[in-house]
Amino acid sequence: MGSPRIRLVLTSPDEMPTLRRLFDDPSFHGWGGASPLSDRELAAKYAGDRLPEVETFIVEVDASPAGLAILHDDGDRVGGMDLILLPSTRRRGIGRAVVALLVERARDVRGWMRLTVDPDLSNEAGIRFWEAAGFRPLREEPASEGREAFLLMEMVIAEVGGPER
Repeated sequence: MGSPRIRLVLTSPDEMPTLRRLFDDPSFHGWGGASPLSDRELAAKYAGDRLPEVETFIVEVDASPAGLAILHDDGDRVGGMDLILLPSTRRRGIGRAVVALLVERARDVRGWMRLTVDPDLSNEAGIRFWEAAGFRPLREEPASEGREAFLLMEMVIAEVGGPER
């Protein structure tokens, strides 16, 4: 059995049925805000309405939807990344492969120099994943309305003086 084929599919309204199936999975409940999301909320957040500042991708593994990945522009050549995979896809190296694809896009297409992630402090497995993927802790942020306390983490993906975009 060879390595899985991983592909990132930029979302559009055409992907709404796939987004609905992913967000109906219990592992997605609570991710990205309140659950369950209505179709209108799902479309507004994840079906391409926020381009170009936010790019949302369906993660496909061997041509089957397996998760969701997001790049969001934070300005000044810095962006954020979010990733959630279905449980059946986890602990197989797929998450790290997706991170590598997103880093490449952030650097080479978006021209970003740094990427951040913000796992909840209670998500110890998530923090370990992001550290293993190359992110380093910057600081803890306190809980706020609608958000648990989280750890802001960063990865430098390009050196100063790299190409401007």
